[in-house]
Amino acid sequence: MNKIIPNGSICLFKKYTGGSRNGKIVLVENMDIQDPDFNSAFTIKTYSSEKIISGNSWEHTSIILRPNSFDDSFKNIVINEENGKEMKVVGVFIKVLEGIE
Repeated sequence: MNKIIPNGSICLFKKYTGGSRNGKIVLVENMDIQDPDFNSAFTIKTYSSEKIISGNSWEHTSIILRPNSFDDSFKNIVINEENGKEMKVVGVFIKVLEGIE
């Protein structure tokens, strides 16, 4: 996320409690990838989704977590039925905290 969040920054996130995430920078927990310290892994990406609306209901047709980095080695994460069950948006980016070291 170094186009918006410089590497090594301390950031403020608001707990995600629902609503549209489209176009927002989100903190996503992935329970399928195991970090030995936390038993899960986290990523910060820009959330992008498309959906079909039918009457009072809707359904996602695609969800992509996009890196916002100058480093091309970071790739999109495409969320589907298989890996989506293991991923959870836990926060929405508010700002980089300045002057904290």
